[in-house]
Amino acid sequence: MWNDKHSSELSRRERQVVEIVMKHGRLSAREIEEKLPDAPTYSAVRSILRLLVERGHLIKTQADGRDWFSLPVSPQKARVSALHSFVSRFFENSAGEAALALLGQKNVKLSKEEAEKLIQLIEEARES
Repeated sequence: MWNDKHSSELSRRERQVVEIVMKHGRLSAREIEEKLPDAPTYSAVRSILRLLVERGHLIKTQADGRDWFSLPVSPQKARVSALHSFVSRFFENSAGEAALALLGQKNVKLSKEEAEKLIQLIEEARES
């Protein structure tokens, strides 16, 4: 299963592949190759995908005569896991410090709905 530990084990290129799949959902090897910056050869992309599948970072299914690659968990769960890992490593596990770093920038714009949801979550966190 894809988790914090797994994300720290990935090479730069493997991380790029996982991030592409996380962003776009189920993709073929050719589609992944097209989205990779400075993509290696197609056979190198297939090798990376094979390793990621073997280690449980991606799953492979077959449909319409093609191999399709996706995350073993929902993209939302993968994003949350990656965010927890990031906050743990760079903000000493402080969600508040991470939020202050993000929201403390001058050019940050929040929609009314985002601001209301953040206020609600802050109030809930204060109560617990």
